[in-house]
Amino acid sequence: MGYFKVYAHKYCMGFCTAVFFVTLEAFCDLMQPTIMSKIVDVGVANKDLNYVIKMGIIMLIIAGFGAIAASIRNVVASNVSQKLGTEMRSDLFKKIQGFSFENVDKFEGATLVTRLTNDVTQVQNFVNGLMRILVKAPIVGIGSIIMAVRLNLRLSMILFAIVPVVAILIFGNMKLGYPYFIKVQKSLDSVNGVMREYLSGVRVVKAFNRFEYEIERFQKKNIQLTQSSTAAMKVTAVFTPIIGLVVNVGIVLVIWIGGINVNKGNMHVGQIIAFTNYMTQILFSLMMVTNVFTMFVRARASS
Repeated sequence: MGYFKVYAHKYCMGFCTAVFFVTLEAFCDLMQPTIMSKIVDVGVANKDLNYVIKMGIIMLIIAGFGAIAASIRNVVASNVSQKLGTEMRSDLFKKIQGFSFENVDKFEGATLVTRLTNDVTQVQNFVNGLMRILVKAPIVGIGSIIMAVRLNLRLSMILFAIVPVVAILIFGNMKLGYPYFIKVQKSLDSVNGVMREYLSGVRVVKAFNRFEYEIERFQKKNIQLTQSSTAAMKVTAVFTPIIGLVVNVGIVLVIWIGGINVNKGNMHVGQIIAFTNYMTQILFSLMMVTNVFTMFVRARASS
């Protein structure tokens, strides 16, 4: 990955700009449940309509700032990732132009085509996800834990039990998925190789009526690609519902234990609502991290 430093220096400013706006968006998201908690526990509990309206307006303003930050972040992230992909593709093409015949034969034309197209796109998508999701997810996740601890320390113990389990699942996803995506890239090379050979020798195929043979060759490579892709997606697809199950079990525990504490007068209803919202935010953050790590595994194989 040493070659990536050249692009990192060049697009550092755009990356930092995207990170700034995604951080602003994350903080806006984190403030919403706490304000909702105050609306319920103070405004609704005391039947203070003015307080409800006042806090509701504040929520709308914060949500507006978050939406603006998200829009700017999307524009900047897309711009940076597209330019990076374009330049990387151009540099690769120039590099290939300088290859000797021996190197061209060594790498094969189909492999070089895959490098210029699919592999660059995978890296480009990961860089885009890095600016849009991977930065936001930890901020929202860690911020939600901190805000939940501030609301109720005892109830937040549920979080400390769930988060390590989910972290292990994400690591397992990344560790197991990488070898499968390497196989996918090799299978894609094979499909591109068959297509390239067919198109370059299509006149010969027509002259000797070898269509059935070429179809059989392509089907064989295509099935290999399908099997490799299916196996890779099966591995990564297993982890997402398991993570969702673990976090949702945590939400059930929060509602159950929180309900008992509300009946005893140790907690307010607004705190339970806020705590459930923070748990949901943690769930979405972990899901986003899982998706980005899936992108990372594919980008790593491509890089």
